[in-house]
Amino acid sequence: MAFFDTDFETLISQLLPVGQRKSRMIAWLKSCLCPVVALHNQFKANRNRNLYYISHGSQMTHMEAVLNDAFDPGARQIVIVDGPYKDPLFLYHDAEAKEIWTGLVSEAGSSSFSVPQVLYSDAETTLLGNGFIVQVPVTLPFDVIRMRAIINQYRIAGQNIYEIETV
Repeated sequence: MAFFDTDFETLISQLLPVGQRKSRMIAWLKSCLCPVVALHNQFKANRNRNLYYISHGSQMTHMEAVLNDAFDPGARQIVIVDGPYKDPLFLYHDAEAKEIWTGLVSEAGSSSFSVPQVLYSDAETTLLGNGFIVQVPVTLPFDVIRMRAIINQYRIAGQNIYEIETV
């Protein structure tokens, strides 16, 4: 943004009265402004980091882009996939008039129903261990601690469980 782009060297020569625009005076003012220029550069770097963080949300595609920017900017081979999930099977009351057979596999041939249904507990029907899986190529060298820090910074607060695997 042009608002934060300030050229201090030009500003010194423009704001100095014409009679005092000597090389020694300009050099002295530049040396006085050196800490201000350093702070301004730190401010701009921090602002760019914050703009990058704000522009990348916690969606998987954004997190994938952040990880590829940090670890694999050339080939962009890091992929994020969803964790395993099993749909729950519901049992109904007699009043609801919906049938579901929950038998053994050996009983499938003798009954009019073809395939038995499996009942899963609540722990099994929620995410089975991992909310998402970060797949990193084997040939890509990366720091696991730094990758976990980036993932923890960008992930959704409810998705606490993830896995980093090499493929």
